[in-house]
Amino acid sequence: MNYYISNAPGGPGSNANAGTSEDAPWRDFTPLHQRSLAPGDRVLLARGSCWNQQLVINDSGAKDAWCELGAYGSGPRPKIIRNGDAYERGIRLNNLSYWRIHDLEVGRAGVGILAYYNTPGHEGLRFEDIFVHDCYGVHVGWFPAEGAARMQAKKDRVDLSSGIFISCEPMELAAGAYVLRDIVLDRIEGTYNADSVAIQPSAKREEGQIDYPMRDIILNHLYLHDDVAPNPGGIPDTLRVINCEHVLIENSYFDNECGRHTNSGTAIVLMVGVKDLHYINSSFTRTPDTGSHDQCAIDFESTNRNVKVRGCYFGQNAGPGVEFLDIWGEKAFSLDHEVSGNAFEGNGWSTHGGQAGSGGIHHYGGNFATAVIRDNLVYEPGRPLYHGEFINFTLINNLVASQPLYNALHGYSGVQGQNGWFYQIRTAQGGWSNIAEFNAEQRAWIADGAEAAAWISMAETCTLQPAVVAARAWQAERAGKVAVRGRAFKAQTSGAQAAVRITLNDRVIWEAQAVSTGSWDGAETNLDNLAVEKGDTLRFEVQGAANGLSDAVSWAPTIAYIG
Repeated sequence: MNYYISNAPGGPGSNANAGTSEDAPWRDFTPLHQRSLAPGDRVLLARGSCWNQQLVINDSGAKDAWCELGAYGSGPRPKIIRNGDAYERGIRLNNLSYWRIHDLEVGRAGVGILAYYNTPGHEGLRFEDIFVHDCYGVHVGWFPAEGAARMQAKKDRVDLSSGIFISCEPMELAAGAYVLRDIVLDRIEGTYNADSVAIQPSAKREEGQIDYPMRDIILNHLYLHDDVAPNPGGIPDTLRVINCEHVLIENSYFDNECGRHTNSGTAIVLMVGVKDLHYINSSFTRTPDTGSHDQCAIDFESTNRNVKVRGCYFGQNAGPGVEFLDIWGEKAFSLDHEVSGNAFEGNGWSTHGGQAGSGGIHHYGGNFATAVIRDNLVYEPGRPLYHGEFINFTLINNLVASQPLYNALHGYSGVQGQNGWFYQIRTAQGGWSNIAEFNAEQRAWIADGAEAAAWISMAETCTLQPAVVAARAWQAERAGKVAVRGRAFKAQTSGAQAAVRITLNDRVIWEAQAVSTGSWDGAETNLDNLAVEKGDTLRFEVQGAANGLSDAVSWAPTIAYIG
């Protein structure tokens, strides 16, 4: 059953309607709250409408009949905009399984969208194409004072405001059991929040052991920026991932985050009690100087295991790009990590406290953490790549560049040739040519001819015909020796196999590698001492008919002049 809701001025919306057609929609959420939803039901909000009312959903879908909360009609996304009170929520989801929530704008609440669980065994939660903003007011360590807002935050297991917050009560879980698995956030924009996204289930901890109530999580195409809201007590982070297992953060862009001083320090991403988390092909830039400690991009806070940071860009952060903290003792283990193939540039420009003097990667405290740090490219004038003691770390082949880096994420542009990068296509009928159209709304170069369908975004490349090759191309500004880093992969669980290779002036210098779906490892590119002349062109080529527009290859290489 489809349920339609519209409050367009002069429109057909009325709570006396049946609510089951576009011609006779309900006007607000009151009739919906009086009904039980069944698997397969869809709740559709009219584009162009705006409500100041909490929407609550209590009923789950089924594995073969997902439910949906989304939009219908034409125009801007439907909005749920509250009054800015820390007590308020925009959307509340209680113990849901098999729901897709998409194409919404939510703001001006203590929490924009809250997914709350107090029972185990749930699966399937999707958030797609959602804009969350102006969500602040809760910092349980500081504010609100005793009263309704504080009591509600504690009841919801929310200790910091967020645009999207997934929480749960602490509960006893048998081995292999979980509260929620199969979580996807895709194409989420957040701004002017405390946190923009928080996945923070409460978990049992004892003697160095942690339950992981939430697992199998993919965060894709996050665009979180300018979280500078006046949150009481400050803004310690913008994305927090706590007590979770098997998490992928990919193709995402974090910029100018954590814009308010906090005594506990700031970090774009806070990790506590995480196992098997992969960051791949994402950009972390411009954490501001708020006079706080840390001011880093990624904070390995405590009790984390097997976190891999691969192919990412860390640039212009006031503190270090990556920070390992060993301040909670040996039982707060931080073990078996990898930081490889990343780009570090211009970090540590205003550091405080224990981070003073740091640049790319910082370690502080005891010597319990273990990690392999290898094959990174670094341009940190006057600052070190490593700051602190790295006694239990393995440091291999991290190269210092002689000038600013050429990173595909940081250098991505809607202008051909800007920052040294071009976006090109080759069909079976001809040679290489620049893609003519840049779509500003989709932030992608798009070739949509019948024989040349392809697109290139900040981190991804997609071709839709077998004979078409698309490439992110870099043109050398001078002669010299360069190093190349990158990782090509497909995280989708279903899709077509693609082939990737690197050419220099159409000569193959990195043989074609097959990139299959479902693997978080993909194909790693490490090339050193590659001689180039001025005007030479390196192409990062992708070929293979994708299984639809979402079936892209993620690949965001970095090039550095060395020596």
